[in-house]
Amino acid sequence: MQLTIRNVLPSDKKIVLDFCKSTFSWGDYIHHVWDDWLDEGNFFVLTENRRPVAICHAFIIKNAKLVWIEGIRVDPNYRQKGYAKKLVTKAEAIAKKNDCTLSSMLIESKNFKSFKLAAKLHYARKEKWDYYFLAPKKHSITNAQQVKSAKEVKILLTSSEFYIKSWRWLPLDAKTISSLIKEKKIIISKDQNRIDSLGIITESDHFEKTIMLTLIYTTKSGIKKILPYIQNLTYEKKFERIQILTTKKLPSYPDLEKRLSFYHMTKNLG
Repeated sequence: MQLTIRNVLPSDKKIVLDFCKSTFSWGDYIHHVWDDWLDEGNFFVLTENRRPVAICHAFIIKNAKLVWIEGIRVDPNYRQKGYAKKLVTKAEAIAKKNDCTLSSMLIESKNFKSFKLAAKLHYARKEKWDYYFLAPKKHSITNAQQVKSAKEVKILLTSSEFYIKSWRWLPLDAKTISSLIKEKKIIISKDQNRIDSLGIITESDHFEKTIMLTLIYTTKSGIKKILPYIQNLTYEKKFERIQILTTKKLPSYPDLEKRLSFYHMTKNLG
């Protein structure tokens, strides 16, 4: 038996998407990101006797010395052979060559097999995140605003280490916060001059017409201000969906739908 790990080729697409299409009960997203991952590089496949049977993508964030490992998929007919472990080990090796000191990945809360693999590879659960779905909607009045100064949100932002862009957990440091403010990506609502909700909005790089909201802080009254703002914003931009990620338990809000829960997993590579 011949095993090889190599870069993914465009010609691998059909066979890979065929074994990915039933990954989850709702299908999979690999077909949406395939071309982008090819362009980004570090998208590799494990072949058995030249047949593609498993894939993985490693996204290097050099300024943070971080690798984000995603899209680990193994053909159901070739599981229980340690192929996923080989791919993660390959991704970590690439990360170390790029001077990364931290490796991260996301695992759905009921994916017990992946947790078992992560434990063997010495990954730890950092935080549990909930994913909510919300549709755009026109609102005539929205009681939220864009942040203009880091001073008014410093305490709240330091309570979170990461924000999400395109389903990647990115470090939330001072330089990034300053950049997000300039880009008008940090949104707050207030109650008598006190912040009662704060979130970071980004446009997805991989999923069309999708706004992602990292909801860092909210109250029952705050959720009724910041979500209408986000809904109206996406409506005006003609986007089709809002994906909300948060570690906070959200109060009820019309049409807000909780979809899944995930664990953000990390490992020190130093």
